[in-house]
Amino acid sequence: MSEFVQRLDLATGSYIKIEVRSGKVIGEPSKRRFADAEEIEPIKVERSQPAISDPLGDMR
Repeated sequence: MSEFVQRLDLATGSYIKIEVRSGKVIGEPSKRRFADAEEIEPIKVERSQPAISDPLGDMR
């Protein structure tokens, strides 16, 4: 395994480089992949969904 990994931030479309040992972000985000880092799963930001009323709830 390499010393660094990279993740794609789906919100910004930029790659971030992370040092495996410390877990710290190294340098600035980049629109291009880092050549010396393995890619790991993208960052997914979970957004809360507004509550939706159930119009048939009383009939169930």
